[in-house]
Amino acid sequence: MSPLDFTTEIGYFQVATRLVFGSNSRAVLPAELSRLQAKRPLLLSDAGLRQAGILGTIADILSGAGVPFAVFDEVEANPSIETVERALALYCNRGCDSILALGGGSPIDTAKALGVLVTNAGTVRDFVGLNTFSNPLPPLLAIPTTVGTGSEGTNFAVITDHAAHKKVVIGNPLLAPAVAILDPELTLSLPPKLIASTGLDALTHAVESYLTTVASDFTDAVGLHAVRLIARHIEDAVKPERDVRTMGHMLHASCLGGLAFSYGRTALVHGMAHPLGAYYDVPHGMANSILLPYVMEFNRPACEGRLADLGRAMGYASSTMPDGEAADVFVQGVTALSARVGIPKLLSEVGVTDEFVSQMAIDAAASGNAKVNPRIPTVDEVIAIYHSAL
Repeated sequence: MSPLDFTTEIGYFQVATRLVFGSNSRAVLPAELSRLQAKRPLLLSDAGLRQAGILGTIADILSGAGVPFAVFDEVEANPSIETVERALALYCNRGCDSILALGGGSPIDTAKALGVLVTNAGTVRDFVGLNTFSNPLPPLLAIPTTVGTGSEGTNFAVITDHAAHKKVVIGNPLLAPAVAILDPELTLSLPPKLIASTGLDALTHAVESYLTTVASDFTDAVGLHAVRLIARHIEDAVKPERDVRTMGHMLHASCLGGLAFSYGRTALVHGMAHPLGAYYDVPHGMANSILLPYVMEFNRPACEGRLADLGRAMGYASSTMPDGEAADVFVQGVTALSARVGIPKLLSEVGVTDEFVSQMAIDAAASGNAKVNPRIPTVDEVIAIYHSAL
């Protein structure tokens, strides 16, 4: 049974993004731009994709179709307000009328924040929170090249505010890209470590959307299937001989997880992961991957039955296993899976110390993520989780 109380609450679920998927689906990019009447996109990406040749692949498709475009490839792992502002200056100076985001969550979230500033007067800080702007974005297309964030179909953008040592969240249905192209061929050369961290990031999205207090039958359906796909395919995905079919399943799982948390939301894992990015620049997927088992253990008293459902969806628990045992198997199984795909067990292994734990815990406990967690944590309880993970 879903946590949503049908007697007192109204829920929402909407899919606003046109999803194009399949091998070589990138070939339809010019047609999708034309359909949206987008004539001069800003191709927004990062240096890693430029060096890997993937940025060049997309640029060649645009050039071959006679589409003029500008390139901004300076997006960092935890994109900042300053990066969004630099992208906006280039967008305006080059006379762009649309945005094409290529990469993981960092370029796609940057593109979303850029789009808000193009059509709404203000700065990034003016639009932090839910439904803080009303003008639609310019045509926004997303081509994900990792298998984790699901940002190509979500209503959220996360940007780092270095001055405040915080990651800020903008949430609005208008943020959902108009088109997302899911081409598994673009993920075949990903390093195993990146597949592992982004794949478990997607698992975290799906798991948390299933556990929050605002989950519904709709978010449960897509979230649980994302969990099944990741459990079946992530270990093959991190192998050197990975294939298009495996990476296609991972891309779909990532997108499904994003759709689930657009309305089911994410919870305490994310509330604790965001400060790790702001204070220690830990990549978001890695932070989520390490924290997931620790937070699930904390949550267990409040949601044992739903943790058991997740254990069964992953194939770790049988349908006849009692909920308490199945919940144990789920937490243990996620811990073991993380180890098998090469995720560090401790935050100290990715450079985190206890210097900022108290402030991070205050930020995490006050976050909107913590407010929809199945077990509402105190600051001291968050500190204890951080210390366990250290």
